[in-house]
Amino acid sequence: MNRRGMALLVVLVMGALIGLSAMLLFSTSNMEMMIAGNTSRINQAKISAASGLSHFIALELDYVTLRQQAGDLESIQAIPRTQLGDKTFYEVNVHFCCGLSAGQYIVESTGYYMKGDKIISSKSSRSLFISSQTN
Repeated sequence: MNRRGMALLVVLVMGALIGLSAMLLFSTSNMEMMIAGNTSRINQAKISAASGLSHFIALELDYVTLRQQAGDLESIQAIPRTQLGDKTFYEVNVHFCCGLSAGQYIVESTGYYMKGDKIISSKSSRSLFISSQTN
């Protein structure tokens, strides 16, 4: 093999390596951007759930009032779906079940990140509330 053929072969191999490196860099960058977007959507759903819990606390609803609203039901919707932004919502439910003592109830706030009518991400936050008033 002559020298010219060897130079062509080296140039082709180097070109292939550079092209492969560029494709790998693009693929890795694209994957990292998708992961960052997913993390952001999950965090927005978490923040929405925390907002729902804060909204419930601000309403200052007591155990007696909630129990009266629930009647014989084990769960009630305390706050219907509430929009925070273009894509974020929350809703809050109160549960009296699961072996809780009188005066105890669980508040579950669920935050959503939506695109159109489709839920992309949701996150729930639950808190146990204990009231001294049971009548």
